[in-house]
Order: sequence, then structure tokens, then C-alpha cells
Amino acid sequence: MRRIEKRKLKKDKSLICGLYNIIDKYLPRLFIMFSELSDKRQQGKVTYSMKAICVTRLFALLCGIATMNSLTNKFNSDNAISNLSKIINEELSDLPHYDTINDVFDDLNISELRKIQKYIVYTLIRSKMFDRFRYNGRFQLLIDGTGLVSFNHKHCDHCIVKKHSDGSISYEHHVLEAKLVFDSFVLSIDSEFIENPDPSVINLKKQDCEMNAFKRMAIRLKKNFPKLNFIITGDSLYASGPFIKLCLNNNWDYIFRLKSDKLQTVNRDFEGIISLETGSTFNNYFLVKDYQYNKYSFNIIRYIEDSKVFTYITNLFVDDSNIKTIINLGRRRWKIENQGFNIQKNILFNINHMCSLDYNAMKAHYLFVQFAHTIRQLLDLGSTLAKPFQGKIKEISFAILNELISSHVNVSLNHNFQLRFDTFII
Repeated sequence: MRRIEKRKLKKDKSLICGLYNIIDKYLPRLFIMFSELSDKRQQGKVTYSMKAICVTRLFALLCGIATMNSLTNKFNSDNAISNLSKIINEELSDLPHYDTINDVFDDLNISELRKIQKYIVYTLIRSKMFDRFRYNGRFQLLIDGTGLVSFNHKHCDHCIVKKHSDGSISYEHHVLEAKLVFDSFVLSIDSEFIENPDPSVINLKKQDCEMNAFKRMAIRLKKNFPKLNFIITGDSLYASGPFIKLCLNNNWDYIFRLKSDKLQTVNRDFEGIISLETGSTFNNYFLVKDYQYNKYSFNIIRYIEDSKVFTYITNLFVDDSNIKTIINLGRRRWKIENQGFNIQKNILFNINHMCSLDYNAMKAHYLFVQFAHTIRQLLDLGSTLAKPFQGKIKEISFAILNELISSHVNVSLNHNFQLRFDTFII
């Protein structure tokens, strides 16, 4: 962005006010739900309200501040105190120190934070601004796991213990994410932590895993969103009978990656059939319809691009009229890694950084990252305020932070705007 454009933006447009209005218009109960979180502090010694604690943490993340030390140091300005006081409608003489925030996060009820996560998803879907991203009336739901932190010593009783080929042992924390995908926008709908619940577990084969985490997550997804039917999209880990059954029992469609080391009989049959008949009139596209696997019937599709081979199994109807679309839906699984994990790890939030050594606080910080990422995407991808930055996420973060700590913002309500997101072609 040219300097003259930045000066004009600073003069005429307020990113802080824009964020405030996005939250107030599209997530009007968010701050109320922060206020209603269970507070285990001794009330006679409380200096900051739960809303002040949570909004301070949230806006630090919205500014791209990833570490708790940076939160205290970079927010330490009269303007930041004044602006956040206006945002929460409370008079603050100072902002909570990161130790104070972590003390509160140590005791936050994770189930209550999940209710906020559900509220954010439910409210945005009810707004209908993402309806045009449905396929056959269904939203695509991407499933994938990622590592958060790793230690060479035992961090807590919930660590996943991993033995490496060189004989070393690491103690790790992982999470399974479910994200709705709307072109470049990925919305965290559920987060399930992969953890050993029983500290007596010694046998590594009995540890928690991504597969078990998805089974737990599926129960919560069906309970929280009983009327939403998804197209579950996952990697080859999910290409198996139990996960096909789980999807069908919940009335969910599925697209799972198929690799040569999974369902080997299916792979052999597929290779044999397409050697005789490709099943599609398009070059480099292959289709076997209604393949019978045990008691399940699904379609197998493949696309070859240069030297890359993309093969999927799906219960969605496929023929030449939509095979390219279904392949594209399958390939969109990478968006949870790029728009999701990569941005959260390497560009905006540094989720691999331990904001607290307390395990409960670590989970609370992770969920706050999901809240912040959703709100930032509403601004970055849907608001005209972000257009001058041409998608440069770090520049937007710097501009938000600079405005918060250096300017007196006139925080006023204005719902006379509409967020607009690009539509992908299906």
C-alpha cells in the first residue's frame, strides 16, 4: 500500500471502529457471553471484569499480538486504555497484565468457551451471508489435526507421548479442527483436543488419537448443529469403514482422500477397472461408480495434474456433469492447512507458542485464537476497510495495533454496511 493511501485510510477509516461494528452487528452477544463466563476469583479482590479480561485478550489477537509478554508491553499506552474502555463500556485505569489474564484462563470453563464457539458459528450461518457457498444445500466441513507444542520432557498428564526413530521421546499436544470452508474463509466450528485423559496410561498404543477425537467431535457436531448436513472432507486417515458409517449415520456426505496404503483392495480394483475404461470423457479424469466395499457403496474419482495424482472416495453423485466440481471440493481440503493452520501458526497468531504452561489455559488461549481468526476474516475478506491492504494480513495487523495504541478512536455504532465475500464457482 502506498503511503498516501495509508494516510487517507487513517484519516477517513477506523479499523478499530470497523472491528467493533462487525462484532456488534454480526456477533451481538459476544461481549455479553464473555461477561457471563464463570469467574472463580475472590470477588473482593477482583480489579478487572471478565469482559475486560476477555476483550483485552481478543483485541491483542486481532492486532496480531501472539505472546502474552507482547500484549502487556505493546498495549501499555493511554490511547489503548482509552479505546478499550470505550469498546467494553467500562472505565479502565490500566489494562490487565498478562499474569492476570493467565490466572483467569487457568480456571476458565472450556465447555463455556465451546458454547461461544457454537454461538459464533450459529449466528454467522443464520445471517445467510454464506448460503451461496453450499453444495447441494450442504456446507463443506474440513477435518484435520495439527500439533501445537512439543517438549522433551513431560509437560502434564495429558501429553501425547511420541517415540522417534532415533530413540528420543517427545511429549506433545495436538488438536483436531473442524472448519467450514467458504472459498478463502475457514470458520472453526469445533476444536477437539487430542489428549490422554488417564495419567496412568503407559502403553503407547492406548493413547488418544485423531480418530478417537473425531468420534467425540462428531457427537458434539450433531448435537450442536442437528439441522446442518455437511460434506465431511478429510485425508486418507478417514477412508475406512468406521468413518464412512459414522458419516452415513449422521446423514453427512463425505469426500475422503484415497492413497495406495489405505483400502488396498479398493485401490487394486480401481486401477484394474480404469485400465479398461476411464469412466469419464475428460482427459486425466477417472471415475468408477457405485463401487461396493463391504456393505457400503461409493464412487471413486481421480484427477492427474502433471505428476500429482488426486484420488478420492465419496458418496456424492458423480458423473461427467460434476466430476470436476467434486474433485475441486476434495482438493479444497488443503485450505484447512493453509488458510487455517498456516495463517494461525506462521502469519497471525503463532499458535505453537505456549502462552501459558497451564494446560487449561493453553486450551483457552487456543479457542480465543479461533474467535479472533473468525473476526479477522470477517474484516480481512469481507470489509471494504481491508481492500486498500490487498490481502496483506500483517499490514492489517500493524494498522490495527498502531491505531489502537496511537489514536483516540471515536467508537460509535454504525450498522450501515454489508460484508461481502467472493464466491467460488461450483
